[in-house]
Amino acid sequence: MNPKFKSILPHLVAIAAFLILSSVYFSPLFDGYSLKQSDIRQFQGMSKEIVDHEFVNGVKPLWTNSMFGGMPSYQIATEHNANWLTYIDQAIKLGLPRPVGILFISMLGFYILTLCMRVNPWLGMIGAIAFGFSTINILYIGAGHMSKVNAIAYMAPALGGLILAFRGKWLLGAAVFGLFFGLNLTANHLQMTYYLSFLLVAVAVSEVIRLALKKEWIYLGKSIGALAVVSILTLMSSASNLMTTFEYSKYTTRGTSDLTIKPKGQASKMSAKEGLNKNYILEYNFGAGEWLSLVAPNAKGGKTDLLGNNEKAVELINANPNYYEYADILLNTDQSKPAFPSYWGGQSFSGGAFYFGVVMLFFFLMGLIFLKDSLKWPFLVIGLLAILLSSNDPGGINDFFINKFPMYNKFRDSKMIMTLLQVMIPALAVLFLDKLFRKEGLIGHKKAWLIGSASLVFVALILYVSPSLSGEFLTKNEISMFADQEKNVKDPSQLTYLTGIKNAIEDVRIDLYKSDIGRSILFILLGAGIVVLVSRSILPKAIVIGGLMLIVMIDNISVNKRYVNNELPGDQTSSYVVASDASMPYVPSTADMSILAREKSYSKDEQTILSKMSDYVYYKDALDQDMNAVYAKFGALNLNTDYRVLNFSNPMAETSTSFFHKSIGGYHGAKLKRYQELVDFNTLNEMQQLNQEISAEKNTILRKYASQMEMTQEMAQQIFDTISIESLSVSDKNPAINMLNTKYIIVNPGTKAIRNTNANGPAWFVQSVKWVSSANEELSSLTNCNTKKQAIVHQEFKTIASGTKMDTTASIRMVKYGTTELRYKSASKADQIAVFSEIYYPEGWNCYVDGKQIETFRANYVLRAAKIKKGEHQIEWKFEPKAFQTGSNLSFAGSSLLILACIGVFWMNRKIEVSEEA
Repeated sequence: MNPKFKSILPHLVAIAAFLILSSVYFSPLFDGYSLKQSDIRQFQGMSKEIVDHEFVNGVKPLWTNSMFGGMPSYQIATEHNANWLTYIDQAIKLGLPRPVGILFISMLGFYILTLCMRVNPWLGMIGAIAFGFSTINILYIGAGHMSKVNAIAYMAPALGGLILAFRGKWLLGAAVFGLFFGLNLTANHLQMTYYLSFLLVAVAVSEVIRLALKKEWIYLGKSIGALAVVSILTLMSSASNLMTTFEYSKYTTRGTSDLTIKPKGQASKMSAKEGLNKNYILEYNFGAGEWLSLVAPNAKGGKTDLLGNNEKAVELINANPNYYEYADILLNTDQSKPAFPSYWGGQSFSGGAFYFGVVMLFFFLMGLIFLKDSLKWPFLVIGLLAILLSSNDPGGINDFFINKFPMYNKFRDSKMIMTLLQVMIPALAVLFLDKLFRKEGLIGHKKAWLIGSASLVFVALILYVSPSLSGEFLTKNEISMFADQEKNVKDPSQLTYLTGIKNAIEDVRIDLYKSDIGRSILFILLGAGIVVLVSRSILPKAIVIGGLMLIVMIDNISVNKRYVNNELPGDQTSSYVVASDASMPYVPSTADMSILAREKSYSKDEQTILSKMSDYVYYKDALDQDMNAVYAKFGALNLNTDYRVLNFSNPMAETSTSFFHKSIGGYHGAKLKRYQELVDFNTLNEMQQLNQEISAEKNTILRKYASQMEMTQEMAQQIFDTISIESLSVSDKNPAINMLNTKYIIVNPGTKAIRNTNANGPAWFVQSVKWVSSANEELSSLTNCNTKKQAIVHQEFKTIASGTKMDTTASIRMVKYGTTELRYKSASKADQIAVFSEIYYPEGWNCYVDGKQIETFRANYVLRAAKIKKGEHQIEWKFEPKAFQTGSNLSFAGSSLLILACIGVFWMNRKIEVSEEA
């Protein structure tokens, strides 16, 4: 075989293997199906106005009014095209369906890490498969967290470049690090980048110490210098994203609250200090013992679901006669009786266990024990730190990091730091295997390696025979519930039955736990067998590596199939839907259609939107042309009108309303802080008040029916439930709802939306201003304010907003709506304060009167306001964020220089390799 071809053969096989595995795992995507991705569905709702704006105007806007009254679109669908790395990211994915492409680059990226570590490429391939098929990747692809997994995919090669820079090839390593760290940043999931920095810093410190002890000062200086330069270039490459995100974060729920009060009976998602509330951060972290899911996925039940829906649990229950008496409860066949989940961990919800493969975990632990390589020490420290920080315990180390460590409290679901273990476990595992095959670089000898293997098997056996070591098999709520019921039950037979149910639930869960521990023991024994085979050279190397690859694939992929399978729609457990259905995430309700019928149509924009839909990624598979036409009508309506809608159905956690209208609710993890406070203090309370007003109106209508016919109370209730109100003057007791120009209210999607005849409209002049001195007073004053007549303004704006007089003849009206440009006309005989039903955001919204920019201020806690001089004027609001433009210039310069530098280094390195081969 040609030596050159022989050297590249493993790489060609690896690329082909990764491509085949990722394509086969998500094979239904090639047959007209799409994954059921809840977050993608939510994204389609929140981004609809942005997409429609692009269809009509050719560019995505930097602001959207689709959610929460309005917010920057930076963290929704902004394209940072000045960063050339976005095109490299797309190119590496080879035009594959997005889930396939991301899984492919996950494996490819890890393979690059192993090459940087100088591991045998065939072993590197095994580690890459283990990394790619870690459940974190599959779980979050299945949920639609695509940017998160995209960022995870570039963690490993960024680490590889760093290691290579400190270990013999400082320039090439710096180039690899710069390229992939830049791609990680470009993926735009800063939480993953933040956690990656923990590992990068730990490894860098370890390597600096290693080189310093060897007194290799010149090489150390070159490495640090090169890494510093490319780090600057990577930060510059993502400047448009980083600068806007940093600027925006100060105004979001991650920023510092100006309030020192809390709404009665409600927990705030914001802390008094900067950052998120501790409980909110830890809500989805692991409970006690849940880290054992690294060993056995069902250590705490894996996925939040009913026992009756868990295939393994059903199998265990049906096979054991001891469960027959309680089968109706355990299997949830009797809907009148309580149902119990198969998951009993500490998270509020679990989509599945974080499992990286017990075979890889076995070799990782062997590496920690026997490797001489100093890389194991930062891996050990960061691994332990990740496990500790993934806990939901609010005290100890979590308390320190949340309250003291820079930026840590900006992110929720901090168990995601476990992604570092996802990288480190297979990395150290294949490094150990490589040294084992070479029979070098390990502490001890064959006998010590075998003893170490036996010890790990023994630990797994202890976990099997003593399930209590993993903690309780009932949730805290269940323990409390059974304790309360046992106190109240007097009948001994009922008490016996209740105790039997409790014991049966525990026993089923113990069986689930032991079943998975038993599975893991089998795989650990196989791993120990590999150590025996290699250390004693019993079988040829190729056969052992091939067998190990098969074992790892079976171990990891079989667990992933529990959460995301490739069963087709029709199967109850299917993870897929027909692609054309996914292209239509929401079907307009009767209420939505009633709004469309009452508003003006905009046929020109309708046709433009309709013609562009077939080219857009999320609508290209849509087959129902009639529904596409309806979508286009709503899109055109949204781009030309400024009304808002309140949907009573969980308004602060849904985007179906945003898909069709501008909503005062929505779904987003980084909404504006003041808007969230308005919701907590006012909007939720006003919804209760509004519900009473709607009920009163329906009762008035009901009384008319009652005066015409006799009816029973039951008949009256039936009629009450069917009464549809066309319109209602929402009282001034609902200032937040009215001032946001909430023109329509959806109480029941199956009936017509209620038109609010008392909404404030897009803009209005107020008769007076109430000056306040604190945020507390600013928000609390709003409760009893008639916002049509009075504005609540903080005294910090007094120099801007003073000097006006009442003018009852003054008028202001909107003449053109645009997502990032709004136009009004006004007329008055005296200077007036104009309040706009638009959300105040000072970093970019500029107001122009007759073409000249004027100062603006905040009114009513969240709205924009301006002092308008007397006379007739044309007023324009334009969103012109300087951070985005400045950042885009830096991104273009940084990414261009980074790519050119990488090309130069790779070319130069290849030239050196060719000359050495010659």
